[in-house]
Amino acid sequence: MAKLVFLATLAIIHLQCHAFSPCKLNHAHRLSLCQASKPVLSARKKENDDAISKTGEVREGSLAAATKMLGQVPYGETSRKYRRTVFRHNDWVAHRSSSSRILNNLQSMFFSGVVRQLRPQVTAVALVALLVLTWNWSAPFNNLLITLPTLPFTLSSPALGLLLVFRTNAAYTRWMSGRDAWARISSHGKNLVRMASVFSSDAVAVDAFSKVVWLYCRTVMNKLSSPEEDEEVYQEQVREIIEYSATVENIISSPDRVMAAWKELSIQLHSLPTADPKSLIETDKSIIILGECASTCEKIYSSPVPLVYTRHTARFLTLWILLLPCALWSSFSGAGAVWAMVPACGIMAFFLFGVDELAMQLEEPFSILPMQAFCDEVLEASTILVGGEPKAW
Repeated sequence: MAKLVFLATLAIIHLQCHAFSPCKLNHAHRLSLCQASKPVLSARKKENDDAISKTGEVREGSLAAATKMLGQVPYGETSRKYRRTVFRHNDWVAHRSSSSRILNNLQSMFFSGVVRQLRPQVTAVALVALLVLTWNWSAPFNNLLITLPTLPFTLSSPALGLLLVFRTNAAYTRWMSGRDAWARISSHGKNLVRMASVFSSDAVAVDAFSKVVWLYCRTVMNKLSSPEEDEEVYQEQVREIIEYSATVENIISSPDRVMAAWKELSIQLHSLPTADPKSLIETDKSIIILGECASTCEKIYSSPVPLVYTRHTARFLTLWILLLPCALWSSFSGAGAVWAMVPACGIMAFFLFGVDELAMQLEEPFSILPMQAFCDEVLEASTILVGGEPKAW
């Protein structure tokens, strides 16, 4: 039995070290991702089933589409661009389904992005536990055992738990603040288009103004996005939507694009022909709110959780979990199950490091939030209120 546990532990360590390699998308992959012509791989897609509709179609740009294209589930930085899902009714139905949720989550655990992201940490802890086990098992005398009392870990565990909880709460608060800011950007952007279409009878001027509203939202998105991912797409979309190229080129070449787009938005508003100039003053309040929301997003994007807090938590957690096998030796040897100490330490490392990893992923929300969909909502509102052909990316 001990040999079986030992072999299983080595197999887990081997799987963590070698089974998953980071996914790197080249230009051809990005261009052909939406085609998704390869068959779905059953074993590695269980965690992505919610992204597939009941008709079997894969949602364009989803994690399932990327998995179908790459042959494995993307994780880490590569996967963030595929997690920008806007939930609809079918998504909520699948999300609430409890018939096989627990079983599917367990079956897909080793293919989870969090698990694969944590494989170096979990492997290190498992190797330390294996080292302690091997040394203590072969030690001829008790005074050569590598062991520690459990009392320091018992006393320090509440402090570690509080640090992880506060860090996770701070990260989730940042995520919600970013989401709330974009909800207000979308809402007030559509409100600007609505009021302009009511106060002004010049359809051409209102249409030009609505496009500048979209331009402002899209420029905020560009500032919060990776230049490698969004810069080329941003310039292409802006030049296609805005017809007067001088304004577009001035904004693109501006050192502060958001400020330049904000100024252009005010200029377009006050140039609208209207019978009641006072209405423009009320409309301008939404432009002020758009600027406040952009400042909120920039604050979150430029200021992480204080690094001294993040580093202290990481050091505390790392030392605590690496020394844990020394404290667990007495308990497992007394129970006659010393070989179970290695997988037990690996599982504890996965859960504790996983909490810290979740906080790290939530701390910067904009590379996960579907900002393009929010901008498309503003553009769609302009086509509904002003007229024209709907367009979305």
